[in-house]
Amino acid sequence: MVESNRRRSLTHFFKKPALLLFTLTLIPAGHLYGHPPEGEVFLYFTHSEEAYGDESTVMDAGDMIKKELAKEGVHAELDRTDVIQKLLEQNTPYGRAYEKSREILIPVILSHRQPVTLLDIHRDAVGLSVSTVTIHDEPYARVAFVIGRDQPGYEKNLGFAREMVSKLESASPGITRGIILKSGADTDGRFNQDLSDHSLLLEFGGVDNSTDEIERSARAFSKAYADYLDGGTKR
Repeated sequence: MVESNRRRSLTHFFKKPALLLFTLTLIPAGHLYGHPPEGEVFLYFTHSEEAYGDESTVMDAGDMIKKELAKEGVHAELDRTDVIQKLLEQNTPYGRAYEKSREILIPVILSHRQPVTLLDIHRDAVGLSVSTVTIHDEPYARVAFVIGRDQPGYEKNLGFAREMVSKLESASPGITRGIILKSGADTDGRFNQDLSDHSLLLEFGGVDNSTDEIERSARAFSKAYADYLDGGTKR
């Protein structure tokens, strides 16, 4: 309860853009560039209302990832803030969703003593022919890794994404859609990835994927992440 109240206070304090920028000078360099230890995973949802064909949402996908990480011995925190609902309540444009989710992340980083892996869970708008792959006779939702290039440390996040893609593809060929680099005027270009060099925007499946398909991919992703933490030695 104390930790929750602390985060709410920090969130309220850092709502102003100028103060958000100032907080970056307070974040220890190790938070941005260190290797996250086990248990320092934070799941959140910038586009919180993205849904799948069976009416489950990306928040449900996040619950699955958290559950599967726990099976691998990795504790993850999950924030169920409905960012899009907050934008509507405050009459704020949809395009500022990443500014709103940033208000969640700053207090999280400042309240942790160790680097944090930040996972922003989304789903893509692509159909089943693009978003699904069959592995060992079972359908999986494919995972795309989105990296924003409009921040100076993007190459570190890109390196992290490449390692994760390699581990996923090694265990489950075809499960990823690779890495999508985004920059320029038509996109956010940062996706809050300047806050940690272990920050990923994950497109878990597409609009028509099912809960079972998402769950299988959540399991595969979690095993790959545990393998990453172990330095390549699978549990």
